[in-house]
Amino acid sequence: MLESRSSQLLSIRISKDSAASSSTEQQQKKVLEKVWVSVEKAMGEMRQVLNAQLQDPNRSFEEQEKTLE
Repeated sequence: MLESRSSQLLSIRISKDSAASSSTEQQQKKVLEKVWVSVEKAMGEMRQVLNAQLQDPNRSFEEQEKTLE
């Protein structure tokens, strides 16, 4: 799944006979994969916090609405 997203997000045109271009593409893919993993981790943490806040019965309706905004 990550590989397909990397390919979709990196629209790099390289010639097949260029080793330098291939190396650059591989480096860019590695960077993108690291960033993507970090973003997914952050989103997962935010999702957990949001769910915990929404499930807290001690929070008022107004606080719940603000959480959703």
